[in-house]
Order: sequence, then structure tokens, then C-alpha cells
Amino acid sequence: MGGVPCSSTRCRGVVSMPADHGEIEIYSADQLAELLGVNRKTIYEAAKSGDIPHRRLGRRLIFEKGSVLAWLRQSSAISEARTK
Repeated sequence: MGGVPCSSTRCRGVVSMPADHGEIEIYSADQLAELLGVNRKTIYEAAKSGDIPHRRLGRRLIFEKGSVLAWLRQSSAISEARTK
């Protein structure tokens, strides 16, 4: 199983969890912001408005890699359709 271990107080890396059909990679808001090259506040605002797929785990937001990639593909397709 890949991924980086998570400390007990704060996730320091991508967490991989076993699933029925492979591993699920989970990102924190900070990790996703870094990956997308945006501010963490932008991620929180997008999640709050329902623009980006996420789950709430206590006070934390977590983002599943596959869902985020699907969202990015869908968003790109919509943007391309609007420019044509």
C-alpha cells in the first residue's frame, strides 16, 4: 500500500486507504491547495459553495483524489464547451 503515514495530530502526507477496488488517496485542504497552486482559503470557499467534491471529517475537510480528478475533468470540459 502506497501513501505517507499520517501523524496523530495532523496529516502530513497523502493517505492511502484500501478499498474494494484499489486504494483511495486522500488529500487535506492544504495538500490540495498546494497541488492546484491556489491558496488554502480558495479550497475552503470552493468546498463551502459545493464546487469541489469533499467530505467533512469532524472539523476537517478531506478530498478523495479520484473525485477531485473527475471534477477537474468535468470543469475543463464545461470550460471548453463554453469557449466554442
